[in-house]
Amino acid sequence: MKKKMVKSKKSSGRDSLLKEAIFDINKEINSINKSKRDLNGDMKNLDKNVSNFREMEKMLQQKIYNFIQQEEKLKAKKKNILQKQEKLSEKLSKVQKIKYEISEI
Repeated sequence: MKKKMVKSKKSSGRDSLLKEAIFDINKEINSINKSKRDLNGDMKNLDKNVSNFREMEKMLQQKIYNFIQQEEKLKAKKKNILQKQEKLSEKLSKVQKIKYEISEI
C-alpha cells in the first residue's frame, strides 16, 4: 500500500504540473489568437483605407480629366475669338483706308 500512496503523490504532482503547463499553453494560445484577431482587424482597416484612397484617386483623376476637357473647350473658344478679332481688325483697317481715300477726294 505504501507504493500506491507514493505513486499517487508523484502522479498527483505530475498531473498538477501538467495541468498548470496546459493552462499556461492555453493562455498563451488565447493571447496569440487575440493578437491575430487584432492584426486581422488592422489589416481589414488598412484594406478599407487603401480602397477608399483608390476610389478617391479615381474620382480626382476623373475631375482632372473633366477640367482638361473644359480647358480644351475654352482654348478652342479663345482661338475662335482671336480669329474673329483679327478679321474685325482687318475690316476696320479696310474701312479706315476707304475713309481716308474718300476724304482725299
